[in-house]
Amino acid sequence: MAQGPLPVVIDTDIGDDIDDALALAFALHSAELDLRAVTTVFGPVATRTRLALKLLTTCGRDDIPVGTGRSAPLFREPCEGEPNQAVVLEDGQGLPAASPLRADELMLQAADQAGGALTIVTIGAMTNAAVALLRDPTLAQRARLVVMGGVAGQPKAEWNVRCDPEAARVCFASGIPLTMVGLDVTLECRMSEGDVAALATADTPCTRLLDRMLCAWGGSPDGQRKRRMPILHDPLAVAVAFRPELVSTEPRRVMVETRGEFTRGFTVASQDGEPTAEVCVGVDAAAFVRLFMERVLAG
Repeated sequence: MAQGPLPVVIDTDIGDDIDDALALAFALHSAELDLRAVTTVFGPVATRTRLALKLLTTCGRDDIPVGTGRSAPLFREPCEGEPNQAVVLEDGQGLPAASPLRADELMLQAADQAGGALTIVTIGAMTNAAVALLRDPTLAQRARLVVMGGVAGQPKAEWNVRCDPEAARVCFASGIPLTMVGLDVTLECRMSEGDVAALATADTPCTRLLDRMLCAWGGSPDGQRKRRMPILHDPLAVAVAFRPELVSTEPRRVMVETRGEFTRGFTVASQDGEPTAEVCVGVDAAAFVRLFMERVLAG
């Protein structure tokens, strides 16, 4: 029997690195996905929510609810600062209202409605997912997580995990089926100058907005683009949700360091002990970038 599109929620810190906006556009142009909600996390979440609403509205999907999530990590103060891509909000475009539900409430509602088939893709700090799992531990049996975060093969703290290591620890220890898409593989997925030029000349409402956001990210909000090529960290996590054959994975026990002065946010993906995640260890980067470009340029 044919299966329908995969129900997904994307949890994002859109507005800083350009890859969040690219990931949302990629999801919106992938018929394999049924994007049930977008949620925002970390720092200036109200602005992030407006950016997500602008992108969805520009792409003709203002029917998708956007829920504002946690600005602060579980046990620390929120970070301040305006996202660089907030400049695209200055054109006065009327935007739909954000969902009255908080991010974690939207996740739990989507899980209820999806009947156990929900995939939550986190492409920012894992705070909202952790809060949802703490509020309702049965979410671990009713959804799965695809996480852009962590590093499997080297001692360092990847940004999304470092932003809230305690939340990451909650998620990895919850028992929820989890795929970790870490820096080990995402760093191989880079747009070329030709890809960026193709995006700039595609001339659809979505690509025009993405190009403006890319210019702001590159430090040139006036449109004079600097030579800064995006790395497709977050879009790869979205792709893994519905095209797992793009990556190779190994079952690992992932532990998150939360206390060390110099090691806070490190992820240790051990081959010993009971596995807690499928960890990406390889990627067909060329095939993925082709897929990404085909979808985003399709209009």
